[in-house]
Parts: sequence; C-alpha cells; structure tokens
Amino acid sequence: MKITEIEAQITDLKAQKAKKVKEVRTLATAEDSKVEDVQKGLAEVDDFDKQIANSQAELETLQRAQKLPEIEGGNKVKIDPNKEQETAEVRDFMHYLKTGEKRDNGMTTVDAGVVIPKEILDIQKVPTDVRNLSALINRVTVTSGMGTLPILQKNTARLTTAEERAENPEIAKAVLKNVDYKALTYRGALPLSMEMVQDAPNLKTLLNTYVQEAKELTEQYQIGQVLQTATAVAAATTDDLKTAYNTGLANYSRQWVVTESFYNAVDLLKDGNGRYLLQDSIASATGKTLFGASVTVVAGDVFGGGAKAFVGDPKAFVIEALRSDVSIEWDHNENYEHILAVALRADFKPADTNAGKFITFGSGK
Repeated sequence: MKITEIEAQITDLKAQKAKKVKEVRTLATAEDSKVEDVQKGLAEVDDFDKQIANSQAELETLQRAQKLPEIEGGNKVKIDPNKEQETAEVRDFMHYLKTGEKRDNGMTTVDAGVVIPKEILDIQKVPTDVRNLSALINRVTVTSGMGTLPILQKNTARLTTAEERAENPEIAKAVLKNVDYKALTYRGALPLSMEMVQDAPNLKTLLNTYVQEAKELTEQYQIGQVLQTATAVAAATTDDLKTAYNTGLANYSRQWVVTESFYNAVDLLKDGNGRYLLQDSIASATGKTLFGASVTVVAGDVFGGGAKAFVGDPKAFVIEALRSDVSIEWDHNENYEHILAVALRADFKPADTNAGKFITFGSGK
C-alpha cells in the first residue's frame, strides 16, 4: 500500500471514529439508553483507535523506508519501495522552487506560471468544529413552505381523589401552543475548475465536506439566535450559576450550551472544598459536566460573543421546521468547471420558552 493510500485510510478511520463517538454520546444522554448499548459503542470506538494506531505504525515504517539513501550514479537518492520514483516533472518543479530557473523537460507551465505537479499536491484542511446544535433540538420535517406547528407545553396536570361511584374528575386540559413558521431558503455553490478536480483527486471529496459543513454552520448560528431569546439571567458568582440551574427548570432535561469564554471561566472555578465545578463525563460532548448536566461548547459568535450560556432543554426550547435539505453537483460545460451546491429550506423558532435560560456570566467568583 502506498503512503498516500495509508494517509487516506487514516483520515477515513478518524472520521468514522468521530461519528461513532458522537453516536455514543447521544446514546448515553438518551433517557431510554441501555448500558450494554453504550458499552458496545465504546468498544467500537476502541477498535477504531487500534486500527488508527496500526495504520499510523505502517505509515511511519514506509516513511522511514522512503528516507533511506541509496547510491545511484554517485548521487544519493531517496527510495520508496511502495511509490514510483519522482517524475521529471516533479524534479524540474523542485528545481524551479530552489533556483527560479525553468527547465524545458517535464515541467508544465500556463501563462508563464508553473503548474504544481499532482504527485506533490498535498491538500490540507483545517478541521471544523463538528458539534452541530441541530442534534440537540426538535427537528420536524414539514410538507409545506409555511404553516403552523402545534407544540404541547409542559404538563402541570395532576389527578384528584374521587368518592366511590362518583363521576371521574377531569384532568386539566393539555396546553397547545401554535408556532407559525415560514421556511427560508439558505443556499450556496462552490465552483471548481476541471483542472483542479483532475490534478487533485481528493479535492472534490474534501470540498464536498466543506460545503456540507457550511450548511451545518448555518443551522448552528440560526439555532444560536433562538437560544439567545431565552429568559435573560446575569450571573456574577458560582452561586448565581447554581441558582439559575436549580430553579425554574424542574422536570426539564437540563443541559448546558456554552461559549468558549464561558467554558474557560467556569473551568477555573472551584467549590468550597476546592474541587473544580466541571466534572469528567463520557456522556458529554466535551467530556465534562456542570452541576451534573452535560456541556456542549460552541464558538463565541454563535451567542454574540462573551461568556454566555444556555441552560435548559434545547429540544423543548427550539423547533426547526425543515422543508428540504438538498445537496447537488453538476458540470458547467461552458466554463469547463464542476459545481458543488447545497440548499436548506427551514425556519427556526422558539417552542417552549419556559424550557431554558440564557446566562451572561460576569467576572465574579
């Protein structure tokens, strides 16, 4: 197996592991989750770790072999037993980088510029935060572009006693709140030249992921705007945070969605016994809990910047009316290019506005 193939394999395994970790965390936080299912998921994560480690070891072995010098015609050359030796095009390109001198053999030029040979074109991508808030909210598929969704509010009804043979007393009526929605269209396209696709085979796959992430980030920021409409709470101390968490949210499934600044500020806090407030937990997206509730960290600008947090039940608080979610690609022959496009038709609304609070955390301890 070639070095490039092993590198691609490692990248794929890491992506599969990240997906499995997300599934296990979601499963662990579900009310009806089973311990054996969570343990099975963790075992699969461990298996991915072993496969990644084995592939990494194989990669390092081949890389060391590539660096071993052999004598050929009095000159030292690098030999890779799993890779064809450098073409004249690559050697001429490297010569150009060092000297600025263009050779006539092998090297390709366009409009006096040098084309990077695909053998050494190495696509690098900055990782994107994959914590998508759409996994935490109530996502409902709708069949029309606009309409009304009935939302059942928190149950406060109780049963009452009755004398024998007396008529059954009525239970308090369920409270339904109608939420009006109008699906807006969010869309974008990314054109690729055919030359780019041909010269960098993995570019198309990477950019397909890129446009999908753009769609997910669109959802992220729209959900963040809705969460900011929750009841505002100013907190300056640890006690303020505890009060916000402990009161007004009974019977809701509570969790935290926090900015990096909030996470950092709380991560430095300790209780009266000197213990840090954030505790370890495999069920949380960050591996931490605050007052026993899982913590999800988002970029600061999702909440408008600063040390801010939503505490409560995002699934009860936010509803996404999803009309369509489309990914397409096509060739634009007139310009000799390939188009990647995504479109999202959705609306994001607060549903049960009692299901959460939006906290701005000050500098107090």
